[in-house]
Amino acid sequence: MLLARFGSRSRPIALIQVVIAATALAVIPIGTASGAATGVLRARLTRWRFPAAVYRTVAVARSGEIYVLGGHDSAGGSNIVVYGLDPHTGKTEIAGSLALPTHGAAAALVGNRILVFGGASLVVHNTVQAFNPLTRRTTVIGYMPGVRADTTAITVGRETLLLGGYNGLGPQSTVWETANGTSFRVVANLAQPIRYPAVTALGSSVYVFGGLITGGEYSGEFTNDIQQVNLRTGRTRIVGHLPSPTAHAMASEMGGQLFVFGGSTAAGTSRTMLSFNPVKGTVSVAGSLPQPITDAAVATIGRTTFLLGGISTAPLSSVTTVHLVSS
Repeated sequence: MLLARFGSRSRPIALIQVVIAATALAVIPIGTASGAATGVLRARLTRWRFPAAVYRTVAVARSGEIYVLGGHDSAGGSNIVVYGLDPHTGKTEIAGSLALPTHGAAAALVGNRILVFGGASLVVHNTVQAFNPLTRRTTVIGYMPGVRADTTAITVGRETLLLGGYNGLGPQSTVWETANGTSFRVVANLAQPIRYPAVTALGSSVYVFGGLITGGEYSGEFTNDIQQVNLRTGRTRIVGHLPSPTAHAMASEMGGQLFVFGGSTAAGTSRTMLSFNPVKGTVSVAGSLPQPITDAAVATIGRTTFLLGGISTAPLSSVTTVHLVSS
């Protein structure tokens, strides 16, 4: 899980010049599920920076601020730092620390606290940590049914779901649901076990994009499957395919539309933005990021998605915004 692995097999961190100045890119019409164009995406590399590079971290928006928790530092170590980011000014601060260092965790806002599920440091964890933004303190409040890292959390209604991941042996298919971080139940099983997926939700369906299915983190076999988890029925099925096998990507829902950003492919780190039509099961190119990004944290506020840190040609301290603009 260290930075040295980035140079394996297919040169997954593509040698592409990083854009330094803030740049607006890719103004391309985006369709709704019915195909009607409702807006365009504008991606921008901001001048905002965290005090240090971070990747495989997690982010949660709460009360007008974005919190970025844990992750890898530029040397590949796991850290405990919690950053706060003002999404209006770009000001960052150290907002606290986790009780345990972790990377590849999942996070969600539950009540007034941010819960951080599992992840790994020297071993894979089953802990649930609760960070309180008001007191800036973190405590361990519970344990998952098993150890899990490289997973993704999504909140639908009052429930938080954990999808995909790694238990120290291989990719996982079990989908756990929790309302409090202390009790869990199985609500579905993925058709394809995966780790490092991109996940977002629309209505009562959760969509899981790509992921690693076997082998090394950046040199293994990725999938291009798009899986749908129907929370009403518990049924999971493959409903589409990405243009190429991809893992470590980021996803969001804005304006009732589903998007996938960047990620790792056999050709290297991607800068492509994709739009997924869940009715037709089709994927279209929605533009390009200012630089290739993989393993960033994701937070969405309204019609703006924030890609925080990650990896391009090297670990990043930068913030990229993607805004859905009405046509």
